[in-house]
Amino acid sequence: MAEKTIQDRFNERLSREDAKVEWEYENPASFDGHLRIYPTLLCNLDCPYCVNKQMGMRPVNPRPAERQDWMRAIKDHGRHVVFTGGEPFLYKGLVQVINAVPQEIKVRVYSNFCLDLRQELGEIKRRVHFYVSWHPQTKADREVFLANVLTMREYSSLFTADIHAIEAEESKDELIRDMEFFAANGVEITRDGDQRGFAGSCQSELKRAVCSKTIYLIGPDGSRYQCVSRLVRGDRPMENMLVE
Repeated sequence: MAEKTIQDRFNERLSREDAKVEWEYENPASFDGHLRIYPTLLCNLDCPYCVNKQMGMRPVNPRPAERQDWMRAIKDHGRHVVFTGGEPFLYKGLVQVINAVPQEIKVRVYSNFCLDLRQELGEIKRRVHFYVSWHPQTKADREVFLANVLTMREYSSLFTADIHAIEAEESKDELIRDMEFFAANGVEITRDGDQRGFAGSCQSELKRAVCSKTIYLIGPDGSRYQCVSRLVRGDRPMENMLVE
């Protein structure tokens, strides 16, 4: 007999408890062969629209794993990897970890590019696709961001990128001026909508939900979490990619 799926078990519970689904959200995310690794949850910015801040508390940032452990585990698992966070370049040794990833494994990096990364970019020796996000904040320096983007373009044989910004109400006017500045310097930025409308676990009215998607989110200590909300709160870690 085939093993019951999560949906099968959920349907059985609904039948037994004479319950019904009052609200449903179809999460488009599913396992795409990438391990999403959060080497740190720390960030150099403090954006008011950051989804990580919607947890009602500061992210729980466990002691990060050693770079050698990441190198070994990524090679052993043989899956494509995404480095995200927090700001992944705050993790000491990120460049060394990236360079150690076997060439047949794809590497993606999410970064706000608001640290001076020109030296780090020059030290990366393999192909990387960057998801670069501009955040109109007092801590975000347009000149530093621009210098990083132009440096990335110098290594176009290795790097590709998507560059975007979140269009939030608090920073709408400032974002318009920033985009004009970047466009004048040859950098086009796409705009994404504010993400705070997502009806997830941290809304004021709590709802019971069943998560049946399979996304591999790996925290700073190597533990896997079922969703970003649990990862940021350090809530109910699952298996650990570094030891299992």
